[in-house]
Amino acid sequence: MKAPFGTFTRPMRRRQQGQSMLEYAVICFVLAVALFAPMPGSQQTAAQLLCDSIRDFYSSLTLFISLP
Repeated sequence: MKAPFGTFTRPMRRRQQGQSMLEYAVICFVLAVALFAPMPGSQQTAAQLLCDSIRDFYSSLTLFISLP
């Protein structure tokens, strides 16, 4: 008696899904460390620099919009 075709592919799919989840977790961890680690030569992190840039852009944008 032969086993159905799907019997042999299911364990392989589960391993592939686990590998993808692990890769995703590693990439997210590396990005989080890169954003929140202090930049060399300064005490600010990349996330703080990004927030400051967005705040400066927004303040200049609202000034431009308020002009007659």
